[in-house]
Amino acid sequence: MKKQEVLIVGGGLAGICIAIHCIDKGHSVTLIDKGHNRSSVVAAGMINPLVFRRMTKSWRVDNFIPFAENFYHTLEQRTANTFFHPITIRRCIASEQERGFWEDRMKDDAFQAYVHPFDEEDNRVDSAFRPHGTGRVKHTAYVDAEVFMTACKALITQHGEYIKATFDYGNFDAETVSYGNKTYDTAIFCEGSESVNNPLFSKLPVEATKGEILTIKSHTLPENESLNRKCFCLPVGEKTFRVGATYVWNTNNDLPTEEGKQVLVSNLRFLTEEKVEVLEHRAGVRPTTLDRRPIMGAHLEFPNVYIFNGLGAKGYLMGPLLAKELVDHIFDGKALDREVGLGRFF
Repeated sequence: MKKQEVLIVGGGLAGICIAIHCIDKGHSVTLIDKGHNRSSVVAAGMINPLVFRRMTKSWRVDNFIPFAENFYHTLEQRTANTFFHPITIRRCIASEQERGFWEDRMKDDAFQAYVHPFDEEDNRVDSAFRPHGTGRVKHTAYVDAEVFMTACKALITQHGEYIKATFDYGNFDAETVSYGNKTYDTAIFCEGSESVNNPLFSKLPVEATKGEILTIKSHTLPENESLNRKCFCLPVGEKTFRVGATYVWNTNNDLPTEEGKQVLVSNLRFLTEEKVEVLEHRAGVRPTTLDRRPIMGAHLEFPNVYIFNGLGAKGYLMGPLLAKELVDHIFDGKALDREVGLGRFF
């Protein structure tokens, strides 16, 4: 295949994954990012194959999990960094109905890879924090977002061009795929919630969903597993933990709020009665869609202009493989999953 010039707009998780896969195919990459990430760096980077409310598997998780694990491990080796951290998630079961869901899943072959059988510790009941025992999840991890993003941007800089600048839509010609005085073979927009400002894709229903997260200090919470009930409590070393996350729909404001902080502190009471010290409070804006499926594919009028967006709260799980599928679609003609296509909105 002829080496192609690829323009990528947006340097969050989506843009980074696209750039890595394009580089691996031997293409020349120019990534433009304004340097103010509103989602990927703020995220806790949790990888969880289950949806706890009814104990269902996440969409396409059987494909996403092995690909993501290999993707992150390989990038750790390539960048000489450590950012992928396997860790057990322990769910504090909230109701007898939820416990029934767990028991049913343990008998289901489709869940064997993701659900630990109950043991003595799981069945221990505490009226305050584990009223119906606990369940543990396999193939769970977190990605240290800041280390990952920094390492990958350095890798992209070695093999392509990374430009820290605000993208000027008035300077982009979609018909010729040219920006400024340079013409590209392909342009891929990976702008997250800010795609509403892109005249080419502003009609697509990407919603801005705000999430807030705390970093706390605790002397009693376990440091070998991530607890989950009403919130997640993720140990990140030296008795510090990340607690999240809130969901505020339809807002582009990425500033942390006292209200969000109090919601998280209140939810943490379902996991510990310790009065914890809040070390940091951050907020981000996730790109989400109504059907919780990403948006991927070519512009309906300009076949060499693409979008990759809407990864939402499970981006670190889904992003690596979906980016590979889009790159394979663009350069090798492979079909995209019908559930992610732009056609579903028109």
